[in-house]
Amino acid sequence: MTGDWLADGRAELASERILDAVRALFIDKGVSGVGMAEVAEAAGCSRATLYRYFDNRQALYVAFAGREARKVVERVWRDGAVGAATEPGEQLLDGLTALLAEVRKTPYLAVWFAPDNAGIVAQLSNSSEVVDALATNFVSGFRPDLATRAAQRLGQWFVRVMVSLLTLPGADEAEERAMLRNFALPFLLDQRITIE
Repeated sequence: MTGDWLADGRAELASERILDAVRALFIDKGVSGVGMAEVAEAAGCSRATLYRYFDNRQALYVAFAGREARKVVERVWRDGAVGAATEPGEQLLDGLTALLAEVRKTPYLAVWFAPDNAGIVAQLSNSSEVVDALATNFVSGFRPDLATRAAQRLGQWFVRVMVSLLTLPGADEAEERAMLRNFALPFLLDQRITIE
């Protein structure tokens, strides 16, 4: 099965094919239960091929998390969850609660926030360049006054806030929305708050 893996100029699609294959494994076995041999088998490639694209399981997790974070953000913004409200704070709250809901309703993403995967998620929230770039761009859109490093730091903090809500959810959407309004929005929208 591995003979045609890189034929016909498809080498550039190899990592995407691997990441697609790992989705079902995460649902079936949980994130921490997936090994590289299982990933290679699910993707239809050899372990050597898998290691050509991902040095280790952590690199695979980082690539998967980055790709899926980008897709979730695109889906939420494309589906118009942010455009309904006219006030910036309400637009932001609509988008953030829609992001939380989208992750929770997507089985291969929701499994990441199960208690037995909390350590993996904590590590990833601090190591994915794609997630970091998304968060920095997101913050810069609401706080154009911030220097790049300050936007990056605020973005990193905000990723931790969202991971916390996904790992330890509030009683309901209204409670989470209130927490975001009271504690997160001031940092994202109030230009009087300085971030170094």
